Amino acid sequence: MVVLVIVIALVLAAPYLYRQFHKDRVINFKDFDKAAALLDKAQKADSAAATKNPAYAHEPGKVFTSNKLKPGATVELNSADSAQLTQVHGIGASFAMRIIRYRYRLGGYYNKEQLKEVYGIDDTVYRQIKDQLTINPAAITKININTISFASLRQFPYLDYKQASAVIEYRNQHGKYASMDDVKNVAIITPEIITKIKPYMNFK
Repeated sequence: MVVLVIVIALVLAAPYLYRQFHKDRVINFKDFDKAAALLDKAQKADSAAATKNPAYAHEPGKVFTSNKLKPGATVELNSADSAQLTQVHGIGASFAMRIIRYRYRLGGYYNKEQLKEVYGIDDTVYRQIKDQLTINPAAITKININTISFASLRQFPYLDYKQASAVIEYRNQHGKYASMDDVKNVAIITPEIITKIKPYMNFK
């Protein structure tokens, strides 16, 4: 019994003894933040210098060249890949990927103002980029409202779960949609939603 009590006591005391003789290394976040701030400051200074002097050299023997659009040049929004989108002044890699992901969910853009629906693109960013973009509405992939499944329709950003379900249920009850007038009969589809989804509807 005495031996058992001693063993139990040692097991219970082990974590405390370990902490006494082994100190965890503490990360100094202040130093990290300071280094990050210096790096950010250096990058901004580097960018400012490149803007003022297009021939600014980032490395000895290496001349800086911008991949951004020249004045008057544009990018077509519905066909551009991420590399082409990043040529637009005001669009970086993150915005380019978000624009493409949202384009895929929509089926394409029919109006440049739809870009404001992309996360992070506010009025300021939109004003900066809109004149560098063009749109080909013919590139939109339309939804066949009479054959699409609920799972696929649910991915369309302009219809929430209940609205997509109502569209499918109405079709099941009344047969195929002939036009947007039939879609208007779905009780929870508002006039605002009708305006948004109309360019994407196909009734064949």
